[in-house]
Amino acid sequence: MNISNTALSKIVALTLIGTVLTVLVAGSISVTVSNKNRIVMGVQAHGIPIAGMSKSDAHKFFTELAASKLRRKAAVLSYKERIFQIDPADINLHGNVDEAVEAAYRIGRQGTPAENLISQMWCAIFGKNVTMDASFDEQLLNSQLQQIKAAIDTPPINGTVILQADGSIKKTPAVTGLSLDITPLAEEMTPDFKTFNITVKKELIPTEQPPFIQNNDLAAIDGILGSYTTSFYPGDRGDNIGLAASHLQGALVRSGSTLSFNSVVGPRTHAAGYKNAGVIVYGEHAIDVGGGVCQVSSTLYNAILLAGLTPVERTGHFASSSYVPAGRDATVADGLIDFVFRNPLPHPVYLTIGNSGSTLTIYVLGTKADLGGKSISLITEGSTMHPSLYRLWLQNGQVIEKEFLHTDAYETLKHT
Repeated sequence: MNISNTALSKIVALTLIGTVLTVLVAGSISVTVSNKNRIVMGVQAHGIPIAGMSKSDAHKFFTELAASKLRRKAAVLSYKERIFQIDPADINLHGNVDEAVEAAYRIGRQGTPAENLISQMWCAIFGKNVTMDASFDEQLLNSQLQQIKAAIDTPPINGTVILQADGSIKKTPAVTGLSLDITPLAEEMTPDFKTFNITVKKELIPTEQPPFIQNNDLAAIDGILGSYTTSFYPGDRGDNIGLAASHLQGALVRSGSTLSFNSVVGPRTHAAGYKNAGVIVYGEHAIDVGGGVCQVSSTLYNAILLAGLTPVERTGHFASSSYVPAGRDATVADGLIDFVFRNPLPHPVYLTIGNSGSTLTIYVLGTKADLGGKSISLITEGSTMHPSLYRLWLQNGQVIEKEFLHTDAYETLKHT
């Protein structure tokens, strides 16, 4: 029997198609049978084959996988030589086992029977990977980070100068503050925790907070430029004097800068700790909160004049004061009258306070060379009701400059 080439080609094609169909049908039947109630062929989890596992088998597999990951540290955070560790239990970090089992089992089972068959065969040929993610308690993580923040955060501490009993100077170095912002830290670690990518390692970089008074501010300070002492009686007025003076302790005035008494000392109120004591209001004796604070501003006024500093804003009292010579007082009042001085010297000056309980001394510390070997004294001319104050600049005991400061006009106090 003669068969043409065309017919032969058709027979071969039909045979091939029949073979393919037979293979497909057989394969479909095999895949369907193999995948019944099992994770379908070709599925892996984290690169490990899990095809053919029942749900209970898969649950055990993912539980053991989670346990192996949880044996590691969740995070290791470092700052210089200090190490902070967060364990998985600290933040209730756990694998989402049930969700991983369901994700693996749903592969090839989410469409029509025909779609599922095609999907399962595709998976059997090309494979599919399932990964287990994780969950954690964000509040517990925040609590852990707050503890780390508390261990790292450091307030800035000003450098200080201590005037010792023998008149020598002792300095304590400034401390740079640290502040750790944990919000971005939590945000950065969250994706790693949720994808079970542990151990997370981070180098902490807190923000540095320099203190107001730094070491270089104090470097050139080597002695007392000027000081002044006034006396007072213990009691409520003396307590007010001590409280106001304490706010001046450690005040630094850089070259060219000014100091405002009211800004540094703050309001004189009962809430601030001040007591009622004697004051003069409109030329009459009275009792009011903060009585005695003007003695502090007046003591400071004399100290800064003797240190070569420049008064910028100064007001005399209604009447002369008993604690300083006439013309050498400086009154202050909350929100009304301030005492302000400026530092014209090349280096900073630093205030320190001595309070014996009955005497107040204010020292102005600075760089002795800034005065160029000059010494300073104060004199008044005129009557006690109309005194004029002068500052004398002396070199080798000789007056080289007589500086006029002001003339006051006092009134007589009213008696009630």
